[in-house]
Amino acid sequence: MPQTTVATGTFPSRKAADQAVQRLVSSGFARNSIELHRHDEDEGYDLEIRTRAENVKRAQRLIHASSPISAMSMRNMGHMASGAVETARSHPLIVLGAGLLAGFVIYNLIPRSSQEQARGNPSARSRQRSKRARHR
Repeated sequence: MPQTTVATGTFPSRKAADQAVQRLVSSGFARNSIELHRHDEDEGYDLEIRTRAENVKRAQRLIHASSPISAMSMRNMGHMASGAVETARSHPLIVLGAGLLAGFVIYNLIPRSSQEQARGNPSARSRQRSKRARHR
């Protein structure tokens, strides 16, 4: 039987503890290896998970990833943004092509009569006049 170790975390509410449990379960940890213990003195909870020694660091990361925007996630967002900028710099033709494609799509979403009026197309003006004349 493999050697197991305990990873722990403390949470201020049941909701926060349940979110940590959900992160662990969705990442492949067995639900029956996770225990919640309510504090006697307040509404807080302690979480314990029994796992193999090689999975302790991953379990700890998942347990403590509770804050929506932590310094760690802000740092990760910075790395992702710089990666996107670096990709755009290294592949300018792809960025140009994506911009042209977006412009083409937007252009084709505009109704034709609006496009003809904006260009000053004489045939569009004559059609507008003939429509007005029929309605009189």
